[in-house]
Amino acid sequence: MRKLPVWIFAFLLCIGFSCTEKEKSISAVLPVNTESRFSCTQHSILRDGIPFQIKGVVYVPFLPGQLPWELENVSNIPQALKTRIDGDLEAIYSMGANTIRLWGPPAYVYEALQKRTDDMAIVQTLWIGSPGDLQDPAFKESTKAGFRTVIDRIYQFWPKRNPPILAYLAGNEISHESMSSTNSAHPEIHSFLGQHVRTSDNCTASEAFLAEMADYIKTYDKIKSGKIPLVSYANDIREPNLNTGFLDFQSENAYSYAVPFYRPQTKPGSVSGTQFQGWIEEVKARVPLKPLLITETGLSVSPLAGHVGPPAYGYGGNTETEQADGILSNLQDIETSAFPTAGVCIHEYQDAWWKYDAEDSKTQDPADIEEWFGLVKIQDNGSSVKVRPVYDRIKTRWAK
Repeated sequence: MRKLPVWIFAFLLCIGFSCTEKEKSISAVLPVNTESRFSCTQHSILRDGIPFQIKGVVYVPFLPGQLPWELENVSNIPQALKTRIDGDLEAIYSMGANTIRLWGPPAYVYEALQKRTDDMAIVQTLWIGSPGDLQDPAFKESTKAGFRTVIDRIYQFWPKRNPPILAYLAGNEISHESMSSTNSAHPEIHSFLGQHVRTSDNCTASEAFLAEMADYIKTYDKIKSGKIPLVSYANDIREPNLNTGFLDFQSENAYSYAVPFYRPQTKPGSVSGTQFQGWIEEVKARVPLKPLLITETGLSVSPLAGHVGPPAYGYGGNTETEQADGILSNLQDIETSAFPTAGVCIHEYQDAWWKYDAEDSKTQDPADIEEWFGLVKIQDNGSSVKVRPVYDRIKTRWAK
């Protein structure tokens, strides 16, 4: 066991433990999930009772000129896209990944994954928008309807009702404005008690909303499978005070370049000395009794962005060599942090040409940083891909 610096112990006392008494009380009253194939201990996510270190990749399977929200509900997608999906999943598996994080893919992705059920676990993101009021009844009902659509799509390919769902993510990076306006509009909401999820009696209206959505996902999935799934929410550094200790585990989208920008006061990591590792340790310390999964980390190689370089690299402007060096450094920081993590999902397998509209999706904009995070790059108008150096570097690390 590594000897922790004095500041780590002090941090646990002043932030992790004194500020997480309500997480402790919540953990004491929630039932242990013994029905699902996946469960949790303090630091780990288990598969069939054995610690399962997540080596994941975010995958959004669309070709140039295609938009996810237009094709995700299409039952008969183009054959070219099916062929690419088959090739992509094989490449992700060959890289050493054991988990794939999905958003709203077309049904064929689940059909293809069903053929390799024992190879790949699924972290399924369920979309939640950013309205003015998360507690608006109509918004909540439409959100739940969206959940049902995705969950129903999954179960049509697993007749024995056993899809390899590691967890559902009830939303991803809901805007600060939505959460702030919801909290201001509903000071009377300070708790939630559902069938499977219970908050403390002093949560915010936004936290109560997330608890309600998580409870609905557990309830609906149990109807489909007879089991109670794990549910989390993918937070990020811009909402550091959000308390999700009532969920099964913490999820954090963590990027090295974001820490000095949003949280420059973050203490150095206890092992590597980077602020990125320090942020990972700070997030874990907030809810020390639940596992922490890094649901996104990565670096963009967009050509038209300012160059930063190590140790934080930058939001875009990295060379392909720097992308590889930076992501491997991130993985090392996560794996050697003072507090164990449940693993990581790398953002993302291929470049996202599809952001932000139909016209934009036809070309890869060198100034659009979000389009260049891929471990592979799309070539020949989508008929092939070429791996970047980071793919082989991760493959070497994860194949150990």
